[in-house]
Order: sequence, then structure tokens, then C-alpha cells
Amino acid sequence: MDRQATPELSQTEWAAVSVAFQDAAACGCTAVPATDRPSLLGRTAELLFGARRPTPLANPRLEAIRQFVCTTRRQRKPAADLVPVLAGHGFNPAQIEAIALLAI
Repeated sequence: MDRQATPELSQTEWAAVSVAFQDAAACGCTAVPATDRPSLLGRTAELLFGARRPTPLANPRLEAIRQFVCTTRRQRKPAADLVPVLAGHGFNPAQIEAIALLAI
């Protein structure tokens, strides 16, 4: 990766990273250990109302960040298949690497 570029993100982009972390914590974006089964009440609520799914962000650039962070957290390694998507939205390699390091 290009280590010369500065991995700066805008305040809005950092907010998208924060939303992704919250989604991961709230709805299972991250891998859940088998011992972390929801309670009977939780499983019943899921059955009745469905599992909470993260709402996609309206801005495609910010949604790309959210998806990358969630997938990276779930896989516990950078989501290589989403790197081109981030690059296509104008993120440089240093920014992508910084996001990945935070998400792992």
C-alpha cells in the first residue's frame, strides 16, 4: 500500500466508521461465539419481529465504509473484496489501511 499518502478521513467519514462499529455491536456484524446465544426472550422477539438489520447509509461512499468495516470485523481480517469499492469511491490505500486496522 502507498504509505506516503496521509490516511485522513472527514468528520462524516469517521461518523460512518462509528456507525459501522455500532451496527457490529448491536446486530451481529461481528462473528458471535457459539456461547453467546441470545436469551429465550431475545430469540422469541427475533422470531416475532425479525432480526434487526443495519439500515444502509444514504451516501454510497459512506455505505461503502460501513460495509467494509462490518465485513472486516466479521472476518477478523481486511475485506479484500471491498477494497476496490472503497478505492472506486476515492479512498487512497493509506485511508483504506487505516480503516482496516481500526476494524480488526
